[in-house]
Amino acid sequence: MQSSWLRVVVVMMALVMVLIPFGVSAQEAPPISDGAQNDNPSAPVPTQAPPAFQQGYAPTYTIRATREGLVGYRTANGYRIPERAWFVALPSWKVLSSQGGNEFQVRVTYQDKSIVLPVWDVGPWNTNDEYWTPERRFYRDLPVGMPMAQAAVDFGYNGGLDMFGRKITIGNGIDIADGAFWDGLGMRSNDWVRVTYLWMGLDPGPQGVADSAAANAAYPPGTVIIDNMGGNYTSSAKVAWYDEFCGLNGTHQWTYGTNNPEWGENTATWNTELNQFGYYEVMAFIPPCGKSATRAAIYRVGLNGTEREVWVDQAIQGGRWASLGVYNMSPGPASVRLTDVTGDNGGSVRFDAIMWVPRYDSMAPVAWIKEIKPMDGGAYYVEWGGIDDVSGIMSFDVQYRNANGGEWTHWQMGTGASAALFSPPGSGTFEFRTRARDWMSKEGSWDQDPITMKSVVVP
Repeated sequence: MQSSWLRVVVVMMALVMVLIPFGVSAQEAPPISDGAQNDNPSAPVPTQAPPAFQQGYAPTYTIRATREGLVGYRTANGYRIPERAWFVALPSWKVLSSQGGNEFQVRVTYQDKSIVLPVWDVGPWNTNDEYWTPERRFYRDLPVGMPMAQAAVDFGYNGGLDMFGRKITIGNGIDIADGAFWDGLGMRSNDWVRVTYLWMGLDPGPQGVADSAAANAAYPPGTVIIDNMGGNYTSSAKVAWYDEFCGLNGTHQWTYGTNNPEWGENTATWNTELNQFGYYEVMAFIPPCGKSATRAAIYRVGLNGTEREVWVDQAIQGGRWASLGVYNMSPGPASVRLTDVTGDNGGSVRFDAIMWVPRYDSMAPVAWIKEIKPMDGGAYYVEWGGIDDVSGIMSFDVQYRNANGGEWTHWQMGTGASAALFSPPGSGTFEFRTRARDWMSKEGSWDQDPITMKSVVVP
């Protein structure tokens, strides 16, 4: 399998990422909340690290793997590939280790063998798909843990094409170098493996590896799970509930959804008490069986006296913990409410388990230039954005330079804004780049990733 970084050049900036809707009415959930970047003045602002949150286990997902090969070629970090090398490629420049470095590592488990490998190449297929995190920059309507390539092959996502417009033939999310593939894992052909993304938390080890999308995941300390069979789950119906014998602890309730609020009949609430300050990811388990599921279930996450609405496509999340967002929470009541009122009509709405998972801010934020467009009077509107794994983005820095040998110049530094007008100091091609810092004071790096930079030609 050829590694998909493939001499990425600035021409990539001309690519327009047009995502074909996933299914008939695919809905993207609202942006992940960090408890600070919202219009509600009563929400807590994370100005300092919460005193007592714990780091959890790194997530593990079951991913189709392919053998990289390419002996004699160089990887994205400059490593020349020898025979029987030991490393992997993941489809994002954001998790590429330095040459010979171990900044980003994964545990790969296949049958009875499990090894830890560094990420030294970028691929397969895409170079912008952080499918292992709910904070993925692109393809956010896909379930966490599902590579875009897998969705393209299995469901025709994005017309079956990768970010470069190539037809995806294998729905893989990791390439494994020859030595690790043959000698370390005993693999003889492309197959499904379990991959743990070790920069995101504690290593559960080979015995503790379980698909984080499945009901038997290894739960971090402090996790709270409320099942529909438990005492802190309440439900009511004007007519009736239906039972289906699958899901967490073997059963779940369901009913038919309606997009008319006046016809709503069923509602359920999961309640808990959180005993510490900190960041929590709220997740809903979606059972994998039953009548065709709604593509637009509307969960309402209650925290700190407020309620946030999150849409979930239950049809493509079956058998997985679907993320409802990461939130900064105070000790006290927390809840999730779900009704049969949905964004579509007639699909089944599945009511099973809700989980609150402590999350640790383990990575610096990622930022990128979104667009540059000309304005009247010779100015240019420059827009930027970014994401962070847990605590949220506090501020951005933006620089520009003349591409013809100019030095980078500070332009917008420490700003909380996401756009500004740029008045060119002259003619030429001007490049822009940005970095971000989060509320935990982690600062992203300036990089030369053509995905995150943009340029404009000023006559």
